[in-house]
Amino acid sequence: MATNHMANSGKSDQARQIFTFFVEDMMFGLDVENVLMLGQDVNEIQRLPIEEQGFCGVTKFQGAVVPVMDFAHRIGIASGLDVKSKLIELLTVRENDHIEWFNALEASLKNDVAFTKETNAKECEFGKWYSSFETRDETLTELLAAFEEPHNALHDLAEQLLSLRDNGKSDEAMERLRHERTTTLRRLRALFSRAREQVKSGMRQVLLFVTLDGKTPRYALLIDEINDVVNYTPQDYQSSRGGALGLFSKIENVIDGIYTSKNKSDCLYFNVNKMTDIDEIMKKVG
Repeated sequence: MATNHMANSGKSDQARQIFTFFVEDMMFGLDVENVLMLGQDVNEIQRLPIEEQGFCGVTKFQGAVVPVMDFAHRIGIASGLDVKSKLIELLTVRENDHIEWFNALEASLKNDVAFTKETNAKECEFGKWYSSFETRDETLTELLAAFEEPHNALHDLAEQLLSLRDNGKSDEAMERLRHERTTTLRRLRALFSRAREQVKSGMRQVLLFVTLDGKTPRYALLIDEINDVVNYTPQDYQSSRGGALGLFSKIENVIDGIYTSKNKSDCLYFNVNKMTDIDEIMKKVG
């Protein structure tokens, strides 16, 4: 609750420093004094067969065994790795769609049969996804913008080449098709490949060691993307027991409230003591 959060800080009338991080487009935060350190040794996590939502295993901190939780999975949402894996799969499927589209056009020209694929670039499955997709990855945004010209050009081919065929110029249509396979289609496939590689480059996680006493780790969280330490005032805070957040029991179980401030992303503030029963998990580990 807001009263507990502010009272516990001893700074009810002062700005608060919140360490923030992203899970895809959602920003979360905790008090900066609860952050002991950040670690990159994700591969050092020892996996254990313990049934506990979000539990990944244990790692070592200065010789001490520390339980590790996947933050996103613990609170019941998809992690950045989950979302990026699905995006890579989608890009592969949509690339194959366009290879099949091109082959169908070739078969239609060769065999004088109807072409039934989508000719409007904005109406194909990729085009509909492309027009609504948003990402904070600026490099990926630039790559996706580069799709527009070759993607439109590819779909425009159908009407152009079928018109040539219907006017007795099948040889010209086939020659043009062969040229477009090595230019427009190749360019489009290269963009799909580069987009997947860009998504893969962001598939990494960081260990956030959480502390209660400022000296020893209580547990570690696997998080996707570190943001920054952000200053908020008490007026920026709203308890999870009021407003829209109170409707979501999963969020309320871990999230104490939300910080909202002009020109800043909304920050879901989570209670480090609600994340999990660490003592119970350590009994299972032992």
